[in-house]
Amino acid sequence: GKISDQVGPRWLMGTGMVLLSISLLLFGQLEADSSFWGILPGLLVGGFGMAITMAPTTSAAMGSVPPDKMGVGSAVINSMRQVGGSIGIAVMGALVATQLTAASPADPRYAAQFVDGYHLAVHVGAALCLFGAVLAVLLVRQVRHPEALGAAEPAIGS
Repeated sequence: GKISDQVGPRWLMGTGMVLLSISLLLFGQLEADSSFWGILPGLLVGGFGMAITMAPTTSAAMGSVPPDKMGVGSAVINSMRQVGGSIGIAVMGALVATQLTAASPADPRYAAQFVDGYHLAVHVGAALCLFGAVLAVLLVRQVRHPEALGAAEPAIGS
C-alpha cells in the first residue's frame, strides 16, 4: 500500500517535526548579513519537513473522527492550524522583543539585539518541534471506525 500505511502517520509526523527542528536550528545560524544561500538550506529542510508532517497529521486527525462528523473535524483541524500559526508567530515575536533594549531600528545596537532575539525564538521553536515529534510518536494512534470500514464494502446481494 501507501508509504503512510506501511510506516504509520505517527512516524511520518515525528520525522517531519524533527526536520522542522533542524530547519529552525539552521535558521538559528543566520546573522544580520546572511545571504540567500545561507537561508536556502533551512528553507529546503523546513519545506520537506512540513510536507511530510501535514498530510499524516490531517490523516490521523480525520481518521479519529466518526464519518458523520468529518465536516466538523475538518473545520476544527483547519481552525487549529490557523490559530496555532498565529500563536506561534506571536510567541516568537515576543521572544525577539525580550532581547531588544534599543529604542528604535536606527540605534546601532538594534540589529545585533534583533538577531539575538531571533536566535532565541528559533531555538525555542526547534525545542518545541522536537517535543512535538516525541509526542506524535508516543501518542498518535491510527483509529479505524467500523462505520467507515463498512461503508467501503459492497452491499450483500449487489
